[in-house]
Order: sequence, then C-alpha cells, then structure tokens
Amino acid sequence: MPYPHVYIKLTPEERGKITRELKRLLLAGQHKKRKPLQALWLSDQQKTFEDISRSLGVTYRTMQRWIARYRKSGIGGFIR
Repeated sequence: MPYPHVYIKLTPEERGKITRELKRLLLAGQHKKRKPLQALWLSDQQKTFEDISRSLGVTYRTMQRWIARYRKSGIGGFIR
C-alpha cells in the first residue's frame, strides 16, 4: 500500500525553469531526462504519486526518490 502523498509546491521561478528545461529536452529528443521534471510539475499540480508514476511509466519508488532528491537539492538536482 502506498504511503500518503505529499505534494510538491514549486515557486513561480522553479516552474519557469522547469518549463524551459522541458522544452529544451523535448527539442533535443531527451525524453527520459524529462520524466523527473514532469513528475515535479505534476506533483505541483496536485497529482498523486500513484497517478504520476502510472502516467510516466515509472515505479512508485522512483517517484519517491525524485521527490527526495528535489527536497535535498531543489531544482538544481535536475537541471544542470
């Protein structure tokens, strides 16, 4: 049974950075690298980990790791 969901609340600046990076990765054809950013974006939109993992085709545990990385490093942990 999944753990209770906690949503990520992005700042407007973080949303802008994610949007720009998602566009850049899309144009570069780097779809796999987009998934963690999409997960953060969807969590900010109050989607559950279960819904996000299902729509992105990743495990629930992967979602937990991405969120933990965001909490530790912020957006910098995903955008180089």
